Amino acid sequence: MSTKEEIPALSFILEPALVASLLTIGCLLNRRSPADIRLSHAVLSPSPTPSVDGKPSTKEMKSLFWTLRVPDNSRFRMNLGSRVLGMFPFLMEVWYWLLTYWTYQIARAMQALTMGPKTTELAEKHSKLILHAEKFLHIAVERGLQRWVMKHEILLFFFNKTYAMVHIPATIAFMAYAYRFFPAPIFQSTRRTLVLSNCIAFIIFSTWPCMPPRLLPKEYGYVDTLHVGKAASSEFIICRFQNQLAAFPSLHFGYSFVIGVSLFLYTPHRFMRWVALLYPVLILLVIMATANHYLLDAVGGLFVTILAYRVNRLLLNLRPIEEWWFWALRTEKPMDKADFENVVNREKVGQLAVPRDMSQRPLLAGIPE
Repeated sequence: MSTKEEIPALSFILEPALVASLLTIGCLLNRRSPADIRLSHAVLSPSPTPSVDGKPSTKEMKSLFWTLRVPDNSRFRMNLGSRVLGMFPFLMEVWYWLLTYWTYQIARAMQALTMGPKTTELAEKHSKLILHAEKFLHIAVERGLQRWVMKHEILLFFFNKTYAMVHIPATIAFMAYAYRFFPAPIFQSTRRTLVLSNCIAFIIFSTWPCMPPRLLPKEYGYVDTLHVGKAASSEFIICRFQNQLAAFPSLHFGYSFVIGVSLFLYTPHRFMRWVALLYPVLILLVIMATANHYLLDAVGGLFVTILAYRVNRLLLNLRPIEEWWFWALRTEKPMDKADFENVVNREKVGQLAVPRDMSQRPLLAGIPE
């Protein structure tokens, strides 16, 4: 495996900078205009006042089989944090992504630190089991594909870099694009599907460790192309705390499948439909050619995402916790994209005859009328 000394120095700067840049672009691309914000404020109900007994106003919210009372955070509408989030609502998606990513990475790191020799032996056994199943089904194509790719140095370099550097940035770019152009309910269900895919996959990693082909004994003929030289190294994949025994299912392919299907069905741009078709195919070839996954690992990732999609609404039961978190921050969660656009459009066509409440100032002071 490559060490950090083998990674080009700029990788420690450029790769995280790429992620930060994409998140920033997502915020700017999905910025709400001051004029639309004023229109939405014209029909918003005034911030609630404390009840007679002096306690803050509350509202009801369902979670599983219960109806819970949570704070009504609209009284924080004019706080600075609320106004910034209202103008840059994609910051919420940045927060969701960071929460998911770091929770997942920390959990995998803790798992990696607790693994012993028995776990490695079990993971190798499971890996060989998958290989035998593929041979039985006559779909064991990984070694032949890798040998062919290794004969073409430029293609090998491209595949290595794609595996190391495309997964995270492509997912962020997709989220920014989908937030902008997808119907809000579709975007939200897609985001929840990706989050739940991580949760389901982590459970499988923990209970059924599986070694990637590249870590099998040499007699199996697989080469660890991703960790053998500077050209293949990346800050995203060089981590001493990373769980190397998490080949099944393949989240690389699972994510690419969700992105591809979502883009194909909901993009308004014809060119993006070609991206939707090609991206999962590229990722499938990459994960096999670099010997990071078997074909059946990709099939596992496919079924994990389908299951996650079917049950993605389970995450809505966490909304009361989110409301309490915003209450602790004295911040109001920004209006949902669909609700915001509906209010603004109705106000623009004059379908709502609601007097403007001028006490509800624009989200950022100094915005001209």
